[in-house]
Amino acid sequence: MQQTHIPDSQGMPIRGDEKLLAAVAHFAIFFLPIVLPLVIWLIERNKTDFSEYVLFQSKQALIYQIAVWITFFGIGLFAFIFTYLLVGMLFLPTFLVLYVLALGYGAYAGVQCLQGEAFYYYFIGEKLRELRI
Repeated sequence: MQQTHIPDSQGMPIRGDEKLLAAVAHFAIFFLPIVLPLVIWLIERNKTDFSEYVLFQSKQALIYQIAVWITFFGIGLFAFIFTYLLVGMLFLPTFLVLYVLALGYGAYAGVQCLQGEAFYYYFIGEKLRELRI
């Protein structure tokens, strides 16, 4: 298998399959969010020759997707409840714009991983590195 010379955190080159797995974890925000990054992370961490790059990217994607779904569930519930007062309808455009931005950020992360770049979600990536989770 052909390898690129982009180092991961251990100084090893990132292989094409590692880039693809990391990208799929991020692109999963469009299909099977939370489930697919979790499965990728669980499978990868139980391998003897695991990839630190895939582990880190799948953990980031998992936490990001959980945060997105919790946030949008809360905003959606708030908008739904207040729709009866016609105030909730004012939140619908904001809800949709924020949702599209969240999906776009996940897609951007996936593209960065396909290119073999070290991608860090704002706040999430920093905390994962800092806490070494």
